[in-house]
Amino acid sequence: MRADRRDRASHGQAARSFGLGDAVLVAAVALAVAVGGIAQAAAAPAAAQSADAGKDAPAIAYPAGYALWTHIKSGLITSAHAAYPRFGGLHHVYGNAAALQGFRSGNYPDGAVLVYDLFETRDHGDGIIDQGPRRHIDVMVKDSRRFAATAGWGYAEFAAGQRNDRLKTAERDGCAACHATRRQHGDVFSEWANQAETAATGS
Repeated sequence: MRADRRDRASHGQAARSFGLGDAVLVAAVALAVAVGGIAQAAAAPAAAQSADAGKDAPAIAYPAGYALWTHIKSGLITSAHAAYPRFGGLHHVYGNAAALQGFRSGNYPDGAVLVYDLFETRDHGDGIIDQGPRRHIDVMVKDSRRFAATAGWGYAEFAAGQRNDRLKTAERDGCAACHATRRQHGDVFSEWANQAETAATGS
């Protein structure tokens, strides 16, 4: 009987410790919003997310051949932007065929994949700035069943030359929270500038 009381007391202490850990993790998720989401939203307020949203998220494969997909947009992030430490440089966004359906309809189907390809920049000092070495690629994959906890989107990041996702759980949850601020746009920040032209050519 005494052992049972000791066990219950031990469990109660563990429950209190777990609650504090949750609070710390939620705070970490809030800090991760600025670095875990796509660069355009670095300054956007985070939406509330469960600290366990990305726990044990299914693995996302490296999107081989993505540079042959449709180019959605490019952008330059300079040192004047809050996202510069993590996302500074020249980026290109690519979408596969399923992602293009989402851009057209606003409803991204399962199988949609978006890639954010980030490069350093090189200033030649003569008014010309061009693309330097790759920094990393960020990937969004739509699968309503696999990623139900994060509104159907899975998130991954691959360092240059690597094929294994390096995001930690808090960073992945930060991505989801940041993208949730674009819920009316399917959780996607990028806009397809050449959509009308592409539709006109039938591609």
